[in-house]
Amino acid sequence: MRLIAVLLVTGRAPRVAVLAIALIGAWSAAHGANDPVIDPDVRATVRGGTVRVLVDLRASPTDPSSIGSAQDEVVRRLAGTGARVARRFSTIPMLALEIDAPALARLEAMPDIVTRVRVDHIIPPNDDARSPRR
Repeated sequence: MRLIAVLLVTGRAPRVAVLAIALIGAWSAAHGANDPVIDPDVRATVRGGTVRVLVDLRASPTDPSSIGSAQDEVVRRLAGTGARVARRFSTIPMLALEIDAPALARLEAMPDIVTRVRVDHIIPPNDDARSPRR
């Protein structure tokens, strides 16, 4: 409180406030710049139970061992949650999972590996070749 009174008396409060806001804004922008993007429909659906998602990974699409290592690490970090591997991809840096809320929280805490989490909209095969796909 004493510091605030000194700043107000000396007229430096506006300058300090602007500096503090600028520093906080820069820190929060830098802090959240690499956070995984979680699509809103994932959050809405996971509240009701489990949801099948596609997880985009930070791995080189030209290096299958990099993709496998990233997938292994995500699965390792999800241990103890309700996550289940639905599909591993060998040529794209992605993983299909069934997740619950605790698993989503863990995925959000993996900015070093996870770039995005989105609902896996499964489209059933078209039985009638004459009808258009939706």
